[in-house]
Formats: sequence, C-alpha cells, structure tokens
Amino acid sequence: MEYLVLGLNHRTAPLAIRERLSITRERLPEALKAMAGYGVPGVILCTCNRSEFYAIEPAPGPSNTGTGTMPVGVGDRRIKEFLVDYFGIPLVDVERHLYLHQGPDCVRHLFRVATSLDSMILGEEQIIGQVREAFHAAVAAETAKQPLSFLFQRALRVGRQVRRDTGIGANPLSVSRACAELVKAELGDLAGLRVLVVGAGEAGELAAHGLSHGGAKEIVVANRTQQHAEDLAEKLSGRVVPFSALGPAMKDADIVVSCTGSPEYVVEAGMVKEAMAHRPDRSLFLMDIAVPRDIEPAAGDIPNVILHDVDDIESFSHANREEKRQQAQHAEEVVVLAAEEFLEWRRSLEVLPTVVALRDKAERIRESEFQKTVKKLNGKLSNEDLASLEAMTKAILKKFLHDPTVFLKEQRTGGHLELAKELFQLSQENGPQAD
Repeated sequence: MEYLVLGLNHRTAPLAIRERLSITRERLPEALKAMAGYGVPGVILCTCNRSEFYAIEPAPGPSNTGTGTMPVGVGDRRIKEFLVDYFGIPLVDVERHLYLHQGPDCVRHLFRVATSLDSMILGEEQIIGQVREAFHAAVAAETAKQPLSFLFQRALRVGRQVRRDTGIGANPLSVSRACAELVKAELGDLAGLRVLVVGAGEAGELAAHGLSHGGAKEIVVANRTQQHAEDLAEKLSGRVVPFSALGPAMKDADIVVSCTGSPEYVVEAGMVKEAMAHRPDRSLFLMDIAVPRDIEPAAGDIPNVILHDVDDIESFSHANREEKRQQAQHAEEVVVLAAEEFLEWRRSLEVLPTVVALRDKAERIRESEFQKTVKKLNGKLSNEDLASLEAMTKAILKKFLHDPTVFLKEQRTGGHLELAKELFQLSQENGPQAD
C-alpha cells in the first residue's frame, strides 16, 4: 500500500484557483464521503493556503469498466475525477497547478506541512490544529483507514515535537496576525482608527487582537451568529453591529478585515461604493484573509479603497523565514529523521505477517514430522533423548529460516513478499494485524 497526496498550495496556484478547490468545515464530511465514492477514501486538508487530498493507492483488482484488471497507479486519476465532478471545474483549469507526492515523498510532505515548514509563514501556529481537525473529520467520516491513520497520528506527533524542540514556534506568527502587521506597515500609526471585523472565528479574532494591540481606537464586530460577535466584542472591549448592516458600518470604518467561511462574497463592490459615497475624502483599507474570498475584487478599483488578500501577506513570510532560518534547518533534520523512522516501522509491519506465516507453517511441518518419528520409534528413546531430538529439529528449523527471514526484512518490497507467499504457499488469514 502506497501513500499519496494530490494538492495545490500558495506556491503552485494563485488565490483565484485555490478558492475554487476550497472546502468549508461544514462541507467537509460530505466531501470526504464523495471522495471515498471514487475508490480513494482518505483525508482532505483545506486551509487558506492549500487544498490537499490524501489517500492510499488502490490495490490492483477487477476493473469497474469490465475491461479486465485495474492498472496500478490510478489513485491520483481518481482524485482528479472527484475534483472535476465535486467542484464542477474543468481539469485543464487546475491540473498544471497540482502536485503529486507518493510513498516516502508523501510522508515527508505531510510531516513538513504539520511542522509549518511548508506554510507561507514559517512557524505559524494554526497549521497543526488544522491537520488535527482534518484527520478527526476523516475519522468521523470513516475514511481515514489504516495505514493512513498511522501516518496522520505520526505527523501530529512530529508537529508537536518540532514546535517543542526546535524553537521554530517561538514568537509565532499566523496569517491573521501577519494581516495585522501588513495593515500597520501600510498605514503606520493605527491610533484613532476604527476597525470593522467581519467574522468572529479564530482568524478574525487573531487579526482583531493584532490591530487592537497596534493601537486601533475601536473594534466593531459583525458576524452571522450574533452571540459569537458579542463574545468577541466583549474580549476586545468593542461593539457589535448586525451582519445585515455591513454597508452602513463601513461608512465609519477605516479598516475592514474579513474572514468568514462563506462560499460567496459577503462584501460586494456595490456595498463598498455606496459606503465611499458618504466619505469620498477618507480612504478605506480592506483586508480579505478568507479563502474563498469574502470581498469582491472589484472593490479594489473604487477610488480611495485599498484592497489586499491573503496572498499579499507573502512579503511578510520571506522576512519571517530569514529570521528563523536556523530553527528551520533543525526542523528539516527532525522531519527527515522522523520520516525515515516511520517508513522503517511501516515496512516492518508489512513484512511481519509474511515472516510469521512462514515460521508458523515451518513449525507445523516440524511438529508433525517430529510426532510421526516419535510414533515410529515406539518408546525406543528415553524422554531425555526425545527432548534432545526435538531441540535439534528446532535448531535446524531456526537456522534454515534465518536467511529468508533476514532477506525479507531487509528487502521489504511488495514483489519479494508476494514471491515468498507464492513460493511457500503461505496463508495470512491468521497473521497479526496492526492496531
């Protein structure tokens, strides 16, 4: 069984493409079951900077088309078919942006993702929680079967280890906090400025805290769920406006930060244009950190409106990486070692049933032949002699099995295991199962 991941991220695809393959938390269970329907049950990881689809390469077997045996290496093709059908997007629009990692490369990639080494912002604090949530969603949907479950459990442990041992998580920066830094870099002193936060989730809260600490005069919160807006406003000593009153609220705002889970624009260009008609001489800074985007891009064409999205944070990621270069190098070394250890452990699990089956079959033959010999001797040997005879047969068997056992443990390729099963006519029905 081979691990594989098909995906795209901020390095391979622009925001306009990434948002087309984005899945909200609410739609994730449905998407997981839909992907499983294509014969590739797995884990879907979607963040503002990536959409990744993890699975196990399907084993060769009967073709659904009736044309014979299914070819090896169809996992990525099946995931692409799922993407086309589920998102309603032509493959030609996204295929050049997709990457595929298989086997050891998939393991190393997930470990780098979980440790933030593959993030836009090195050491960012949200990714390990996002990996955990993606895995738990797949477990709940019953699509994270073994050995994929093993992989994600180990990735989460490696993520925690790297943050604990390398210092990469010191002074952590997230996309949301980087958003606040970007605003401060462009506007300078925030004292006296009013901030409208659209969305009261974790991302909105982090951005709001960053702006509040930067000196913003007032924080106003709008959220579809009123109670969530009130809870966030209370933390920030701010106030709440109804979600339906976003347009009027923008008339008084200097900065708008939006991060909801909406699949459609929540801040339309017409809404911004109307607000600016009441404040033609005051600029409005719009920061859209949602994927899919919350703010209609055309809003950025309105005079005195400055619009940034999540990809504009890239400049902060470069400075952050330079600052943490040494910690990143240490983290990379931890990831490489952890991946090697995990792959070695996985290979040992794969060969173990075959080795046990070989030994069990050989022991049954030895025991059967020993008992036949004892019966033929009909009491001619003493108990001590029989014990010596049995010890000798066990020693012969142990020495005989030593070389094939070592060979299988060292090679551990599917071809060698299948050959051993066929050569020795082994059945693994009662072999040990990983748990």
